[in-house]
Amino acid sequence: MQEGTEAAQARIGYMGAHPIVSAMMIRVFTPNDVYKVADITHESLREAYPISFFLTVSQYWPEGFLVAVDEDEIVGFVMGVMSGVRQSRILMLAIRERHRRIGTASTLIRSFTSSSMLKGADSVILEVRVSNGSAINLYNKLGFKTIGSLRAYYRDGEDGYRMQLVLQN
Repeated sequence: MQEGTEAAQARIGYMGAHPIVSAMMIRVFTPNDVYKVADITHESLREAYPISFFLTVSQYWPEGFLVAVDEDEIVGFVMGVMSGVRQSRILMLAIRERHRRIGTASTLIRSFTSSSMLKGADSVILEVRVSNGSAINLYNKLGFKTIGSLRAYYRDGEDGYRMQLVLQN
């Protein structure tokens, strides 16, 4: 995504037989978003990071740090970097509780993979807690495959999985 390019938009979600009418916009993170992103991180992931962390990561690859906006409110984000010449890595994905299971995460990941392909990546990697069954199911549905186990990967000692999506350029 380039700064002058229109932000990706998607209609998302169904709840039973009733569609959720929502025009969610995916756009590149800006420094003005940092406090909302930090809040979502704390709420969703139960982790706290210094504000400087988000601002620093955003400088490495701006198009790899995307926010989902619904009715002028940031409801989720995906943050990633290029971790090799042809590989991107999702560092963090977090969605507000009330915006889960309606396609927000899928939309963010698809937008991230599009940015990755534009950057020349041929794969995307990420790590996920072994206890996070919902996320693992989502990643599997999006085509990610488990490529390794990570013993005591997280700060609290929990194991993780490394997953990879091979991109079709």
